[in-house]
Amino acid sequence: MEYTLTGNFLEACDCTVICPCWVDDDPVEGHCTGFVLWEFTGNGTESKIDGLVVTGCKVVSVAIHAGKRRGSSAPATSMIYIDVSKSKKNKETTDEQLFQALRGTFAEHPTKEGGGIGPLAELAEMSGTVVGAEPARISFEFDDEHRWTATVTRTRTNPQKPEPLQDLLIHATGQPERFDVAENAKSQPLELSNTALTYELQAQNPVTAQAGDELIINVGALPGGNINVKGRSGMRGTFHYRYPAVGVHTGTPGEEAPAS
Repeated sequence: MEYTLTGNFLEACDCTVICPCWVDDDPVEGHCTGFVLWEFTGNGTESKIDGLVVTGCKVVSVAIHAGKRRGSSAPATSMIYIDVSKSKKNKETTDEQLFQALRGTFAEHPTKEGGGIGPLAELAEMSGTVVGAEPARISFEFDDEHRWTATVTRTRTNPQKPEPLQDLLIHATGQPERFDVAENAKSQPLELSNTALTYELQAQNPVTAQAGDELIINVGALPGGNINVKGRSGMRGTFHYRYPAVGVHTGTPGEEAPAS
């Protein structure tokens, strides 16, 4: 497998303070329900998986866990949603090919202990047991003041109704967390670097703490996957997953290319 994936991510959960997972601590009240959204923008170069362009696609992982996210005796349980509707694919690529490529990368990628490939193996360790992966519509929008809205919906049919039904799986809103440093001074967003989750999410710059306004999750596939809370936490930043790394042969992972 080869991949180069760049773009923006949003993490939001039901913890009442900055998510303790970022500092490798136990979640608030001993358990956490939340999601990570990846938006593949390319950021100058196309995002690809084994040559397939996935720029424009989005993936959401909804997870529930107790105790620390990493190295826990009770690992996370996750559900994956994939949206390829805004992809910048070429004419020869089908939506099904893109879906399967993203599913294989984010839902079926083996863990590090099972011989995972590259940095996404670290992400697989954090995701724990993935119970399923489904297509969905994922939106991630901002306004001029950096307030954001993330929504995930699923379309399903009902033989008793003529129109398809829309299930709201996730709806979350928020804005950067700010602190007034002095009277009449312009407040600056709170940023974090070199955290526990920086590695798994391959954050490229300091991540910005978010003040969540609303968090609704309706994922019946997960035990306890239904919450509706306000005033919780989040993080937003950019990511870059790449395998093989620059200067490494694709045929022999970890072998450096000879100097030219």
